Amino acid sequence: MHPGGAVSSTRSRFHAFACVIALLLVVTIAQTAPASARSLTRVSFPSIDRDETGAVVQIEAMLLVPDGPVPSGGYPAIVALHGCSGMYSIAKGREDHLADRLAVRVEMLLGDGYAVLLPDSFRSRGRNEVCTIKTGDNPITPTRRRLDALGALAYLADRSDIAHDRIALVGWSHGGSTALATVNVRDREVAAFRDKAGAPPFFRAVVALYPGCKVSLGAGDRWQPGAPTRIHIGESDDWTPAKPCVELGQAMAARGEPLKVIVYPDSHHGFDAPSGDVVHRTDVPNGVNPGHGVHVGANPAAREKANAKVRAFLNDRLRGADDSKQH
Repeated sequence: MHPGGAVSSTRSRFHAFACVIALLLVVTIAQTAPASARSLTRVSFPSIDRDETGAVVQIEAMLLVPDGPVPSGGYPAIVALHGCSGMYSIAKGREDHLADRLAVRVEMLLGDGYAVLLPDSFRSRGRNEVCTIKTGDNPITPTRRRLDALGALAYLADRSDIAHDRIALVGWSHGGSTALATVNVRDREVAAFRDKAGAPPFFRAVVALYPGCKVSLGAGDRWQPGAPTRIHIGESDDWTPAKPCVELGQAMAARGEPLKVIVYPDSHHGFDAPSGDVVHRTDVPNGVNPGHGVHVGANPAAREKANAKVRAFLNDRLRGADDSKQH
């Protein structure tokens, strides 16, 4: 196992201000960082995906680790999948900073003691976002991104500072749909990756926040979660509707699969955002009513409930003593 993989020497101090909305990433150029510092390292790793020439796609990513020395056995870790807006801020001059909404979520995970790897599936392929692209025209689909998530798992499992058997997958929106595609062990490529000689242990937990569930539901018996999975979605979501997710949960319950769906009343897409009112995005061509836009925005009460449930689930799966527990 190697301690760093393909890394640069760029590291940063990651600070949360009293107002978490103003969270900033301050990058410090250094060969090493103090053991007590939260550090950010820019890394890259090979996806399982290949481009049109047949070359392996290299995924750029950020790896953040918590305060303090590396624990015995390594950090439990999260592969965190960004949504269709991408990883980065759209504010002028801050294009290389994590988007505030993602930075706050990462801060929560770091505070709970997890290393966090953020693969950039979009810029690695020459795009910043895909929210405004019609379904069918977007070449960077969740099915394609699942290959990035598998590459991320292999990368983390090969690091000496990561607990290779305690890695979870968390995704939001497009990233949530990607998480559902990645956990499907009846998918040929996922199964081939998992069953390959020398493969790392599979994800111990999967969390999908407001994903699109239609594809997974429509797959029927060709979709099976290979790890305990939780779906969190808003009842009023008109971008990725709750109904298919609820039906997926019912189908999995009937089959005894370890998947649960939690629906939040009076909540739209992105209900766990750190701030902001519900807005009508007319630039999004997809959703329940294509061409009529979608609603996106925070519901503070639902956000707090979802955060508590996600944290408890990850703690149980990544720190629990019984590795065989499925619930």
